[in-house]
Amino acid sequence: MVALVTVVTYCLAGIAVAAVLGRGEARGAMGLARAGLHACLWPLFLPVLLPSPSAPTGTPENARIDAAEATLHEALQRLGRELGDSLTLETARVRSLGTALRSAARRLAELDAVLSSPDHDREKLSRELAALEARPDSKPVADILRERLAHLSRLEALRTQARTDLERALARAGELATRLTLLRYEGATAHAAGRARELTDTIDELCRTLEAVRAA
Repeated sequence: MVALVTVVTYCLAGIAVAAVLGRGEARGAMGLARAGLHACLWPLFLPVLLPSPSAPTGTPENARIDAAEATLHEALQRLGRELGDSLTLETARVRSLGTALRSAARRLAELDAVLSSPDHDREKLSRELAALEARPDSKPVADILRERLAHLSRLEALRTQARTDLERALARAGELATRLTLLRYEGATAHAAGRARELTDTIDELCRTLEAVRAA
C-alpha cells in the first residue's frame, strides 16, 4: 500500500512539473517527448522551478550577479519560445551559474573582511618586523613574523584570483546572453537549439572554475 501511494505521488508530481515546464511549448511529437522526459525525471528538473537563492543585498557584486543571471535567463527563455523548446537543462545551468557566482561573491567578501582586519595590517606588521630585525636577539620572532607576512601575501593572492574569476564569469555571462540573442534573430531553427546547448556548455566550465577557486 505504501509503495502504491509513493508511485502515485511520484507520477502526480511528474505530471505537475511537466505541465508547468511545458507551458508555451509547441505541440507535437517533440513536445510530447519532452513532456514525458520531464514527467519521468521530474526531480532533475524541479530546481528550474524553484526561486534562485538570494545572496545578502547591498554589495555591487550581488547586484551585478542578479542582473547578469536575469539577462542570461531572459535571453535563453526568448530563444526557447522562438524554438518551441523550453531548453530546460540550459535554464538549470543558468541557475547553477547564479549559485556559483553568489558563492564566489561571498568568498570574495570574506577575504576582504579578513584582510581589512587590524590583525592583518601589512604596514604595521612590516614595521614590527623591521624593529625586530634591528635586534640580533629577536631573530626567532622575526622569522615567525616573516612567515606570517608570507601567509598574508597568499591571502591577498587568493583575493585577487577570486575577484578576477568573478569578473571573468560575469563578463562571460553577458557575452553568452548577447550570443543567444543573436541566435534568435539569425533564425530559430533546430541548429539554433543545438548551438544554444553548445554555448551553455560554457556555463559548466565557469561553474567548475569558480568551484576550483573556492576549494583552493
